[in-house]
Amino acid sequence: MIAGRTRWGLIFLGWVFFAISAYPVSASRFALFALDIQEPLQEGKSVGETRKVAIAKGLSQAVEEATYKIIPQEGLDTSYQKLKSEIFDRASRFVPQYKILGERKFPGTFNLSLQVTVDLVLLRKALLSAGVIRTEKKEKTALQNPSTLEIRNLVDGKTLTEILHFFKQRPDLVDDFEIISARHGDFVFRFYPLQSLGEITSQILYHAQISEGTFKVIKQEKNHLILSYRLEQPS
Repeated sequence: MIAGRTRWGLIFLGWVFFAISAYPVSASRFALFALDIQEPLQEGKSVGETRKVAIAKGLSQAVEEATYKIIPQEGLDTSYQKLKSEIFDRASRFVPQYKILGERKFPGTFNLSLQVTVDLVLLRKALLSAGVIRTEKKEKTALQNPSTLEIRNLVDGKTLTEILHFFKQRPDLVDDFEIISARHGDFVFRFYPLQSLGEITSQILYHAQISEGTFKVIKQEKNHLILSYRLEQPS
C-alpha cells in the first residue's frame, strides 16, 4: 500500500426541557444523545431563528451531559461558569454531527427533537486543557495499551517535523505521541491509540501532509506498525 501526496433524565435549563439518553457509539470515542427541546416563540423572531437557538442549546446540553460522564467527582476542579464559557458555550467544537428528528409548533412554543453525537476524545482534551481534569493518568486507564510506530529510512528531517506536527494536530487519533528511539534514520514512536491501528495507518498514508516522499506499510500488527519511507528525488 503506497500513499500518494494527498493526505482527515429530565433537566431544566432556562426554557429548555429535555429527556436525554446516551450510549456509546464507538468505544472511548463517541456518545450519542437524544434530546427534546422546547424554545419559546418570540414576536419578531422567525421560526428559522428560533430553531437555530434551540439547536445551539441542544448541542450545549449534550456536551454538558457528556462532560459529567467523563469527569470523576473528585476531578471537577473548576467553577460551573468556567465550564460554561470554555466548554458548553463552544459545544459545536465537540459535535461532529447532529440530526433533527422532528419539530412542531405549539402556541408560544417551538419543539425540536434532536440527535447529537459528541466526540469524547476532543472533549476530554479540552477538559484537560481547561484544568477540569487534574491529571492525565486517570484518563489513560480508559485507553488501550501503548502502541509503537517504526519508520525506517526516515532520513529527511523536514518529514520528521511534518509527522510530529500531524499527530499534534490530530488528537482524535493518538495520545502522547513521542519519539522513544532514533538511530541511523530509523525512528520508533510510542503512543496511546484512540482509534484502530488500521485507521491510524490510513490517516498517515492518505491524510498526513508529507511534502517530500511516500510511505509503504512493511508490517501491521495489533500494537506495532512498521512503515518504510522513501524520499522522492527531484525530477
